[in-house]
Amino acid sequence: MSLNEQNTAQRVHRREFARLLALGSASFGLLGRAAFGAPARMLQFETSGNAFARGQQQGKACRELFHPWVKRFLQNKYPWMSVYLGGKLELFGASWPPAMRSLTDAVRQWKRHMQEFFPEGLEECRGVADGLGLDEISYLTVQCYDLALKPAKAGVAETAPRRRCTVVGRRDAQGRPLVGKTDDVSQWELGMNVLEITKPDRGYRHAHFHFAGTLWTVAGMNERGLAMGMNGIPAPEDNIKGMYSLDALHTILPSCANVDEAIKHIRALPLSAGGFSLLLGDANGKLSVVERTSAGMAVLPEKKGEGLAHANEIVDSKFARKNPAANDAMKTNSSRRYESALRDLKAGKDLDKILNNRSPQGAICQRGENDMHTDFAVIFSPIEKTLKYWLGYTEAMDPKTLDLGTIFT
Repeated sequence: MSLNEQNTAQRVHRREFARLLALGSASFGLLGRAAFGAPARMLQFETSGNAFARGQQQGKACRELFHPWVKRFLQNKYPWMSVYLGGKLELFGASWPPAMRSLTDAVRQWKRHMQEFFPEGLEECRGVADGLGLDEISYLTVQCYDLALKPAKAGVAETAPRRRCTVVGRRDAQGRPLVGKTDDVSQWELGMNVLEITKPDRGYRHAHFHFAGTLWTVAGMNERGLAMGMNGIPAPEDNIKGMYSLDALHTILPSCANVDEAIKHIRALPLSAGGFSLLLGDANGKLSVVERTSAGMAVLPEKKGEGLAHANEIVDSKFARKNPAANDAMKTNSSRRYESALRDLKAGKDLDKILNNRSPQGAICQRGENDMHTDFAVIFSPIEKTLKYWLGYTEAMDPKTLDLGTIFT
C-alpha cells in the first residue's frame, strides 16, 4: 500500500471511529442481548443498500434472537405446534396437518397484496428470510401471522396478548416538540426489540425500533427530523385488499419529511387490517396524533401547547363508532394509562418522569400490570435530531442517547 493509500485509509478509519462513537460504540453487529425476561442491552445494528440487502443484513443480525422467540411464540399461541416444531422452523413440511398447510393460501394472498401495494417491503421480507436462514413461505407466515394464523382456523381458541403501549408528546422549556413512547410486551418477550440505523438506497435515512426479524416499526426518527411512536388500537377484521397496519408503518419514515407529509401519506395508505394510533412530531415544531384503521382516519392536533397522549383506545368519538370496542382488560389498562398521562401533562411534568410513571392509578411504565412489561421507552427531539432511550423498566435504568445529526453526516 502506498503512503497516500495508507493516509486515506487512516482518515476513513478515523471517520468510522467517530461514527461508531455516535452510535454508542457499536454499528452493524451485536451490542448485547438480553435473556428472555431480563432486558439489559438492546441489539443495535446498521443496514444499507436496496431492500433485499437491508433485509438480509437484519436477518443475519437478528438470527439468534428470532429463532428462539418465534418457536416459543407459535407454541404459546398454537400448543399443538410443539409436536411438529423440532430443530428447524419449517411450517409447511410434509408431516404438518392439512389444516396448517392450507394456510398457505392466506399467506399467498398477503404476499400478493404486498407485491401490489408495498413491493419494496416484500423484497425486504425476502431478504430477512434469507438472512435468518428460513424458507420464504415459513418466514412470511410469521410476518403476517395476525392475518393468516387465525385461532378459529387453526383449532385453538386463545390468541396472543395484544401489545399495550403509551405515547406522550409535549414541549420542552424552549417550546420544542418532544415525542415519547413506551413499548410493552409479555415478560418472555422482553429484549426482543432492536434499534436499526437504516441508510436506504432510496428514501430518508432513519433510526427505528422494531421487533427483531420483522418490518414492524413501532418508533423512529429520520434525518429530516420526523419522529413517530405508535400503539395498537381496535380495528375491523376486513377481508379487503391492502396492507397490514404493522407493514404500513414501515413506509412512513423513508417517505415523509414532516408531520403534514406523514398525515397525507397515512391517509392514502391502502390499509386492509389492523389499526394504530401514531404520535408525530417534526423539526418544524408540529405535534399531532393520527388514529388509523381500515374504517378511516382521525387526526388529533395539539391544543395550545398542552401536549398529547394516547394509549390503546380510540379517542375520537366519531371514529370510535366505526371500529370495534376493545376488550375489557385492554380497555381498563389503556384508560388508566391514558388518564395518568393526561394528569402528568396537566401537572407540567417532564416527559422523562411521565414515561417513568409507576402510579397505582395508571402506571405508564408497566411492570406486570395485566401481564405486560415495558421493554423500552424513548424520547425523540425532532429539532435537535436526538433520541434518548431506556431499556427495560424505565424508572430503574439510565438512558442512552443517540445524535442522529452526527450519525447521518
